[in-house]
Amino acid sequence: MAEESAKQDRYAIQSVDKALDVIEQLAELESASLIELAERLGQPKSSLYRIILTLENRGFIARSDQDGKYCLGFKQLVITKNLLEKNSLRAAAIPEMNKLVEMFGDTVNLGVLSDESALYVEIIEGTHALRMTDRVGSKAPLNATAIGKTLLAFMKPDKCERLLETISYPSFTEHTAGNKEKLMKRIEEVRAKGYALDDQEIVEGARCIAAPIFDMFGHVAGALSISGALHRFPDEKIAGISSEVKQAAANASRKLGYVKRAD
Repeated sequence: MAEESAKQDRYAIQSVDKALDVIEQLAELESASLIELAERLGQPKSSLYRIILTLENRGFIARSDQDGKYCLGFKQLVITKNLLEKNSLRAAAIPEMNKLVEMFGDTVNLGVLSDESALYVEIIEGTHALRMTDRVGSKAPLNATAIGKTLLAFMKPDKCERLLETISYPSFTEHTAGNKEKLMKRIEEVRAKGYALDDQEIVEGARCIAAPIFDMFGHVAGALSISGALHRFPDEKIAGISSEVKQAAANASRKLGYVKRAD
């Protein structure tokens, strides 16, 4: 592992690394001046300016006429649009997501694993949508979301164990699994039931139900979830809603070539 890491470092191009650092910082900050970027990145202003100018010429960043600060350019949208359109997971899941929205009227989400978080790659708002901060491209913690717990539960056990050791455990409400032991117990429940329930774990008064989507190799490719207010997802309706979510995820899995093995 150390040898592979050293090899990767040896072949890395520093100027490209620095340019990507600028893009990632602007994605985090929304906008920043040359001085602010230089301070945060620890790069000399002279060399950083050349990188910024190159990125600006290619459309990856733009400069505001009002305050002179830099922000992400529209090239990011073009690349993201192409990526999303070619994403077979989205293509398989979106029809099933629309069916769930029509059936229940609540917001349906599609998420994948990104580093140590759940990344939303599609969100279809329902007529009963909650006021949530989630949007396409935003990330959420694995320990407090239905999608996060689903991804952990159905990935390879050794990978799950490694993530449980390294992820953070932010607590948002009194219901959040704020440590490894509590999360492990909930993951076992998810595996047993075939779906995950976020029971006011990230937002008070909200529930979310998620189920896994598998690819043709049987690996968890993502998770599909439906979010709603607590009064719309009472205990007596969880079984029915979760059944539909599991079916939608299974339909999407089949489109990806997944064939469930006979027990």
